[in-house]
Amino acid sequence: MAPKLLTSSQLADELGVSRRSIARYVAAGILVPELYTPGGQSRFRLEDAKQQLREHSRRTRE
Repeated sequence: MAPKLLTSSQLADELGVSRRSIARYVAAGILVPELYTPGGQSRFRLEDAKQQLREHSRRTRE
């Protein structure tokens, strides 16, 4: 079974940040959504998003 795709709000809740923070991360290229719905909404896989944030954090510390 494929991992569930989360909305920006669901991802924000899982990560303990605001939905606006998720939007800023996407705009900055820190987070890349798994897909966009036909209506243009982002969908994320939780583990992929966590990995992207870990990689960004590691890069900014170097």
